[in-house]
Amino acid sequence: MPDKFNRINSRYEQRAKRRKTNIVLNTLIAIVVILILIVGGNIFLTDSKTEKEMKEAAKTEAQTKENQQSDDKQDKTDKAGEEEDADEEKETDENAEDEEVIEEDSDEANVDKVINDPSWKPVGTEQSGDHQYSSEMGSTDWNEKEKAAAYAIGISPDSMTNWWTRKGDDTGSQAVMTVSESSKPNEAYRVYLEWVDGEGWKPTEVKKLIENDKGQE
Repeated sequence: MPDKFNRINSRYEQRAKRRKTNIVLNTLIAIVVILILIVGGNIFLTDSKTEKEMKEAAKTEAQTKENQQSDDKQDKTDKAGEEEDADEEKETDENAEDEEVIEEDSDEANVDKVINDPSWKPVGTEQSGDHQYSSEMGSTDWNEKEKAAAYAIGISPDSMTNWWTRKGDDTGSQAVMTVSESSKPNEAYRVYLEWVDGEGWKPTEVKKLIENDKGQE
């Protein structure tokens, strides 16, 4: 009887042990399956994210390339326009330089010839802001007028004598000067100047006088 009981008890223990083992195995299998699902899901999500990022990167690169091409095209257009403007300006300057100085005899009293030079330009200025005409000897405006007059007759200001200066018809932007080379006081010129904003005084006309009517005063 005890042997029979022991056998029954042993079978029961084996079944319980087998059941416990099955539970453990099933649990482990479930854990493995869950881990596989998690890892697979992460891989899938990572692949999707990577693919999306690659598409976005490719799109961004294409847009950047397109913008760069557009900028390069605009730069070339701007450069071509600047070169064209520079060529036109150079051509204009060359044409002006190629034009001959115009000298005409005059019937005006005490005027031998009237001289016009298409290449005359403003002589530059150190003045800023609104231009103020000055009749004060030694002032910046006065010195710049003398510089323009000397330029008009082809000598340096240091070699010129300023015999007389007055305002022109437009008292704020025009001047008339009687000048000569210091070593040739009898060869006088009446120089007409006009002010160009930001660029200084510019000769507009020169009259070669028969006599220095201001040197005799």
